[in-house]
Amino acid sequence: MHQSLSRAREAELNLAVLYKSKHEHAVGFGQPGREFWPEALNRASVGLLCVVLAFGPLAFGAVQPWAICTLQLGATACLIVWALRQLTDGALKIHWNPLFVPALLFGALIGIQLALGRSSYWFATWQGALLWAAYGMLFFVATQCFRSTSSLTAFALFFTGYGFLVAFFAIVQQFTWNGNLYWVVHLRDGGWGYGPYVNHAHYAGLMEMLTPIPLVLAMTERWEKPQRTLFGFIALVMAGTIFLSKSAGGILAFSVQMAFFGIMLAVRQRSRTQMLLLLSFGVLLVIWLTTFSPGGIGEGIAKLGDAGKSGRVLMTKDSLKLIAQRPLLGWGLGTFPVVYPSVRSFHTNFLVNAAHNDCIQIAVETGLVGLLLALGFAVLLYRNGLRETAAWRTSVGGSVRMAALIGATGILVHSFWDFNLQIPANAALFFVLAAIATADRNGRQTSRTSPLS
Repeated sequence: MHQSLSRAREAELNLAVLYKSKHEHAVGFGQPGREFWPEALNRASVGLLCVVLAFGPLAFGAVQPWAICTLQLGATACLIVWALRQLTDGALKIHWNPLFVPALLFGALIGIQLALGRSSYWFATWQGALLWAAYGMLFFVATQCFRSTSSLTAFALFFTGYGFLVAFFAIVQQFTWNGNLYWVVHLRDGGWGYGPYVNHAHYAGLMEMLTPIPLVLAMTERWEKPQRTLFGFIALVMAGTIFLSKSAGGILAFSVQMAFFGIMLAVRQRSRTQMLLLLSFGVLLVIWLTTFSPGGIGEGIAKLGDAGKSGRVLMTKDSLKLIAQRPLLGWGLGTFPVVYPSVRSFHTNFLVNAAHNDCIQIAVETGLVGLLLALGFAVLLYRNGLRETAAWRTSVGGSVRMAALIGATGILVHSFWDFNLQIPANAALFFVLAAIATADRNGRQTSRTSPLS
């Protein structure tokens, strides 16, 4: 009788264990719910962030109100998904980035402009604040998500394929050009369109940020030779479109990028093989461009010689007058198109909506305080970014960080000539690259944890 009760009790326990196991694994893909959801939300965060960044360039650079709104909603969604990931752990874990300091201080500066009425046009500054808040969310989420090798690899492969498709589309559109973007969207206000952008210089800015990704991957030892050859070919096509777009600033910025990469190889890595690969890439690029578009390189370079004759010099001189009038806190974020006509020294029927020099425009809108914070951001970017690229040749994560730093270098150089950082799609990608370049590979960043219970 006692033995029968023992067997019955054992059978009951087995059924309970089976029931519990069945319901734990029912969450999905044969993994316990506590393991599945954090990983799924991690992948969702990375995927959503890539989609949001990819949307901007395809929407003409996200310069129209509907596209700006979509970008802002996408950034908010990225933050929400990241927050849900924290809830699954029951704790808030924030990985610190030194670049948070100038970013937060810049946000405080904009808050002062709004709260104390220091903006010459409050609504424009409010709109600018919302857009920069979206950049801040993308920068923050990228810092939290792009830390592991798997997430960095996914980012690199996604934007390698994406960059190639955009570059291929730009080439096809160039040689079948009917005056319309996507062959159907008419340029109402004129412009020199290239690819999905109304302004060819902004397309060049996009490619400056994306081309280093396949180029550095092609020189990374972690990939097989056929894969590296494919990466090199993709980089060649993408870099070629910078010259085909005939953007003088883009050509100059890309040249500086390659020089920066070469110096990194010569001084820090001292790798003859990598230097030969970079030189071979340059030779192949010249051959490809000479064959594909004879005279195209010369036209783009010739524009550099006309720099002193362009309206950019006059706009810079006029902008200095605005800085002198409000040197400390500036005229208000986003107010340059509003205040510039009061000092414009030349006649034009067109709206001057940017200074064609992002440093000058930052100084006009946020004063010398804002300019110093922007320079501090750049200094910290290189201080921390250079530290994280030491092992890039043998590490996929390190190679992606190196590519991000080179891409950020290109857009910063180009910003002295054009206004890429006033284009939401390009600015958003720049801040994500800055986050990737400064992510600590050894986990030295502070992890701040607080219970959510």
